Amino acid sequence: MKRGLGLLLAVSLAFAVQAQQPMEGIAEFQKKNMPAAVLELPYPPDVVEKAMEEKFKTMGFKPAKAKDYQLYRNVPLGDGGNLYDVYVKVDRKSRKEKAASLVQMIMAKPNEMLSSRAADERTGIEDGKTYLAGVTPFVADYNLNLEILAQESLIDKMEKKHTSMLDEGADLAKRKVQIEEKIAENSNAVKQHALDLEKARQALQAIRARKLAH
Repeated sequence: MKRGLGLLLAVSLAFAVQAQQPMEGIAEFQKKNMPAAVLELPYPPDVVEKAMEEKFKTMGFKPAKAKDYQLYRNVPLGDGGNLYDVYVKVDRKSRKEKAASLVQMIMAKPNEMLSSRAADERTGIEDGKTYLAGVTPFVADYNLNLEILAQESLIDKMEKKHTSMLDEGADLAKRKVQIEEKIAENSNAVKQHALDLEKARQALQAIRARKLAH
């Protein structure tokens, strides 16, 4: 059953990854619309952004801030290893789809000023789409690793709580034995005290009897 479930999850993951295809879209940069490579992914924006950053890091690139984008300079992409300044932004896909993301990637020539770019300039769009297609499995794996870590953390907390509950149960059982022993001692003491009380009452009756007879 577990094996079947694992296979189903693997197939579902593979389908989800294959179902996402990069496309050409429009991104806004400094209030200017321009062509961009775009990819929809079924993961939260913060996860996708970190995964993208990690992917570029494995290639030896660190981001710089450029308005709402992460900028990676002089990145070789495509079969020809063309160099680009890559602007990456990850947004929530929509207000209703908080767990889905939209990746927008503007490709620019090294040190190109995007503010002076022509509106129909399509620099590197195909190389960007190819790159995003290759990134998709990486993001899926990154997200899966986060889920594994989160589940491991949850299990660790639950195991610690379980151990604590077992210790508390053992302590309660010990206290129960002690209480039962005290109850037994109290019961015996009550019985003995009742006998002593009865003797005291009988002694009082005897004294009163002597007084009446005096």
